Amino acid sequence: MRPIVAGYPTRAVRLGFGTIDIDLLTVRRLEDYVDTEALLRDADAPEPPYWAHLWTGSRHLARLVATHLACAGHRAVDIGCGLGLVGVVAARRGARVIAMDSAHAALVFARTNAARNGCALQVIQADVARPGLRGPFDLCLAADVTYDPRLQQAIGAFLAAHLSPAGAAWCVESVRTMDPGFRRACEALGLRVSEYEGREPDDGRDVWVRVTTVRRR
Repeated sequence: MRPIVAGYPTRAVRLGFGTIDIDLLTVRRLEDYVDTEALLRDADAPEPPYWAHLWTGSRHLARLVATHLACAGHRAVDIGCGLGLVGVVAARRGARVIAMDSAHAALVFARTNAARNGCALQVIQADVARPGLRGPFDLCLAADVTYDPRLQQAIGAFLAAHLSPAGAAWCVESVRTMDPGFRRACEALGLRVSEYEGREPDDGRDVWVRVTTVRRR
């Protein structure tokens, strides 16, 4: 029987990224926690637990971390960590990872998933606009969290304040892939931005994702 985590019944999924296999606990029947009618009807309806969705962007970023990024010995932060997938992969590859999310339940899942995969994360409940973290970070990782103008500005400011001189941020977006707001927010702060499109398998089809890399000039 799968454990209850942060009050949610769970199911396990097995994910492979290069040579790294991840055993991830997710929320079972996530659709039970999304009241679509209320969201359409009421502007003040409670926000569903979006952190609990296994986003396409997080899988693609986990793949990049597993196969392309140097992690060993680096200090990393997983911004809006959700279930903890990206942070767990970075920790498995030798990074010292802080997992940050505004949702307490997400941090419980991230810590639990790290333990299931033989690694550890330091977890911090914080809004990226007021993180209360000390930098610098060699790797800043963010998946599907730049969809909102407020978040675009806040994450850009976080990177300007917390990236190490030779550090890099890797941000993957699968929802608002054509939105230039995040790139513009970073460039306005004097950061160097490069972007490209990639593909990630999702339910038997390839989904386009936007990969944004941010560095200091």
